[in-house]
Amino acid sequence: MGGISTPETHATQWTDSANLPTFANKNVPVYDVQSTDLICRSPDMTFAAKPFAIEAGKNIRVTWASDPKAWPLVDVLPKGPCAFWLAPVSSKGIGKVWSKIYEYTNNGKDGDETKWCSDAITTKGYYDVLIPSEIAKGTYILRSEIIDIVDASVSNYDDYSMGPRFYPNCLLLDITGTETAPLKSPVSILDVYKPYYKKPLLPKTVKSSQFKLPSPAPYAPAKP
Repeated sequence: MGGISTPETHATQWTDSANLPTFANKNVPVYDVQSTDLICRSPDMTFAAKPFAIEAGKNIRVTWASDPKAWPLVDVLPKGPCAFWLAPVSSKGIGKVWSKIYEYTNNGKDGDETKWCSDAITTKGYYDVLIPSEIAKGTYILRSEIIDIVDASVSNYDDYSMGPRFYPNCLLLDITGTETAPLKSPVSILDVYKPYYKKPLLPKTVKSSQFKLPSPAPYAPAKP
């Protein structure tokens, strides 16, 4: 995402540390892919008292912190891929309203444990995500998710203590700009992962380096 101006910065919490705000302690990780907790871990869209302002076409720097006092450093993150989504805040995240703007799975060779998205975040404590330049101005929910795939070769249906562990977080963004395009090809978060209620997200026959997220392809900007 080089060439974009210095990223704006905002923080999101994934850990269940007792030192974090109440919202950060709820429903983490999420095991049940049929639960609405998979969306933002809370139906309360007032979790961000003031939406973060950012211009379309610029990067937002999303940070993770295992301890607010050490912000934005992280000690360890779940091992796996990540994805970032946008939805209009008026939707409250319910239904076919989410457009995936970025994803990162595993870019290394099989067996290389340093190439997952989570490893990139652990190294820096943050990840820069480009807000599509052509979307209409307005207030949106930015949803980030890290999926812990350590036990993803077993479905949650077969063993409730196993299966992929989802770490979703949501922020509110006030996106400014002059373009008017709606979000492309919106989907339901629950529909994306529903098929994996009874089957493994990462079958044992699939190598880590060949893993692909089941969700739709990331956002394809209309402008270069």
